[in-house]
Amino acid sequence: MVYRTAEWGEAARAASQAKILRAAARLFARKGYDATTMQDIVTDAGTSIGNVYYYFSNKEALLRSLVESSSNAMFDDAERHTRHLTNGPERVAAIIAFNTMTFLTTNRTMLGMLTSDSRLSVIRMLGDLAIQRWLPVLDDALPAWPPLERPAIAAAIWGVNRSIVEGIERGVIVMPTREAVAFMVRWMMRALGLTASRTERIVVSSLRFASRQLHTAKGNA
Repeated sequence: MVYRTAEWGEAARAASQAKILRAAARLFARKGYDATTMQDIVTDAGTSIGNVYYYFSNKEALLRSLVESSSNAMFDDAERHTRHLTNGPERVAAIIAFNTMTFLTTNRTMLGMLTSDSRLSVIRMLGDLAIQRWLPVLDDALPAWPPLERPAIAAAIWGVNRSIVEGIERGVIVMPTREAVAFMVRWMMRALGLTASRTERIVVSSLRFASRQLHTAKGNA
C-alpha cells in the first residue's frame, strides 16, 4: 500500500510538472520568453504559483527544463528509428536528417522559441547536451576516427545544424526543408571524407528515411 501511494504521488508530480511545461511552451512560442511572466504560466497551467516554484526556481530554469526534455525526446526518437541501420556514416546521416527535419517541421515551435529571445546559457546547455548525445553514436559509427576528434565532430554537427535552422527560422537563409536537410547531410559526409558518389547515395537514402518516419509519426498523432 505504501509503495502504491508513493507510486501515485510520483505520477501525480510528473503530470503536474508536464502540465506546467506544456503551458510554458505555448506561452513562450506565442508571446516570447521575455514577455511571458511566471503568473502567465500559472494561469495557463491552471495551477498555483507555489506549485510552479516547487518545480522550477525561476523562469530560466523552466526554459532550460523545457528545452532539455524536448531535445532529449527528439534524439531518443532519432536513435530509436535508426537502430536498425548498420553503424557507420549512413546512421550518422540518418540521425542528422531526422533531427534537422524534425526541427524544421514538427518541432518548429521550439525552434522559434530558441531563436527569438532565449538565454545564451540555455543555448550553451543545448549544445552541451547535443554533444553528449552524439558521442556514443559516433563512438559506434566512426571507430576509425581518433577518440580525441569525436567531440569536435559532435560539436561541428551541432554548430552547423543550429546555424542553418536558426538562419531559416529568422529568414536569413532561404532554403526549403528538404534542401536544408540534404545540405546538412552532404556537408557532414564530405567532412568525414566520403566520396562524392557515396555521399549522394547517403543523402538520398537519409532524406527518404527522415521523410518516411516523420510522415508515420504525423499519421499516428
